[in-house]
Amino acid sequence: MNTNQGGQAVVVLLSGGVESTTLLYEVARNSTPIGVFIDYHQRAARRELAAAQTQCRAVSARFQRLDMAAVGRSFCTGQTLRAHVPLPHRNLVIVSLGLSYCAQIHARCLAIALAREDAVGNASGAPRFVRAFRRLAQDLGDITVVAPLITKSKAQIIRHGLDLGVDYAHTYSCLLGHHRHCGQCPQCLKRRAAFAAAGAPEAPGFYRAGD
Repeated sequence: MNTNQGGQAVVVLLSGGVESTTLLYEVARNSTPIGVFIDYHQRAARRELAAAQTQCRAVSARFQRLDMAAVGRSFCTGQTLRAHVPLPHRNLVIVSLGLSYCAQIHARCLAIALAREDAVGNASGAPRFVRAFRRLAQDLGDITVVAPLITKSKAQIIRHGLDLGVDYAHTYSCLLGHHRHCGQCPQCLKRRAAFAAAGAPEAPGFYRAGD
């Protein structure tokens, strides 16, 4: 996975989860990462933000929160149930903002953390989405969009992150936004399965419903 930008700044879109944290550590090996977290009123925004900030401190990376919470709240208007992820085509919105932020700070590389499984049933997580956005970014200016994890499974990403020294106890994946993972939502189940496939235990007591 090539994230070597010769020491130049690389904007890394962070969610506080496994994949984006691993990408942050990978970028930090050879380049200067700038972590960007986008708050779009997702249910777990506060926990995700805390995890992203913690991991940026761990690699001495700059950190920036972009506040889109009002937009997310607007999308929730009229919903009978609050969606975990209120923005349809979330990746389209997030990558667009990341590209704009790169232009604002004169960074020439935007890194997004997509795993192989993200393409299943999700057009904005597929390689063709990345290729299309890469072409768009090049048309707009001299910014490269990379998704270096996209051919790796979540389990492979975890194993690589462990080699890099990632402390996954300080990542957050749950959709519900509890203090600790619920262990039952789709993201928690995918996380648990990925750690099991990687042959790596999660932090003791990490799953505790209702906390």
